[in-house]
Amino acid sequence: MFFDKQTNETVEEYMTKWLITVKKPTLKPTSFDRVELSLKYQIFPRIGTIKMKKLSSDDIQIMLNSLSEVYSHSTVKKAYVNLKSCLKMAEIREDIKKNPIHAVVLPRNTSPNEVSFYSAEQVQMIVSEAVSTYKNGTFKYRYGYLIVLLLNTGMRLGEALALQWEDVDWPKRSIHICKNVENVKSRNGDKSYTKIIQMPKSDKSVRRIPLNDNAMDALVKLNSMQAEMNCKLVVATENGNYVDGGNVRRTMQSILNNCGIHGKTDIVHALRHTFATLLIRRGVDIKMVSELLGHSDVTITMKFYYHVVEEQKNTAIRKLDDLY
Repeated sequence: MFFDKQTNETVEEYMTKWLITVKKPTLKPTSFDRVELSLKYQIFPRIGTIKMKKLSSDDIQIMLNSLSEVYSHSTVKKAYVNLKSCLKMAEIREDIKKNPIHAVVLPRNTSPNEVSFYSAEQVQMIVSEAVSTYKNGTFKYRYGYLIVLLLNTGMRLGEALALQWEDVDWPKRSIHICKNVENVKSRNGDKSYTKIIQMPKSDKSVRRIPLNDNAMDALVKLNSMQAEMNCKLVVATENGNYVDGGNVRRTMQSILNNCGIHGKTDIVHALRHTFATLLIRRGVDIKMVSELLGHSDVTITMKFYYHVVEEQKNTAIRKLDDLY
């Protein structure tokens, strides 16, 4: 039997086996990478050397409390969920007499779900810089029109980098989101990463996004940049390969620097948040915004854009002042 009854293994030894033999077959490669990182950087440094049979509720609670002081709530919750899943299996297999996590409380989220987005004025500056050219007419930024496309569609970066021309319906002015490109840790002993193409995050992520004039123009420009390549990808390297997300982030950073915009976090994903925020502020229904973003549930959209929705409620109510 792989797991011995009343195991004498440490938390790190036991959870490493659990990760490889139990979790790995059930996870996408990218999800496996995330669980592995949670174990390596959050769980093992704090309780990894403790014997499984001696692991106490206090050990886990102290670990979670210390994590909450230096990491985001989502990171702490991932560590909690991963440890809970492993201990549940250990309890069922009777590898531990009592599951200590039953008496543990996940620290509450003390930070609001604030998202980073660009103002309408900043969007104008970003677009102007992104599509700028040198004196000879060549574009300053190879991925400048990708930035414009992201601003006008709300796509995730991985979705945009996986987009192929066959996914573009020119007559109906829409794009079909059905793939996602991800960097996955190579398992050949080095620290390199490889790109994989997989289905988007959820069933709702597979969707069609209508294209406005700005998005259509961006696609036309991207297509013209590949006129001699006969490339299937909407956004590609000079060799026609998949673009690394890091290169897009560096492009975005250069654009922001040249626009004098500083202090933003997750600068490329902020384009997606900007898309949603601007739509909500223009009165678009939150459910429609949720569908365009490809969220699995509208409650996720509400969580991220609660403050924007509340702002719109106040604006809507004030409109009654004009009646009498």
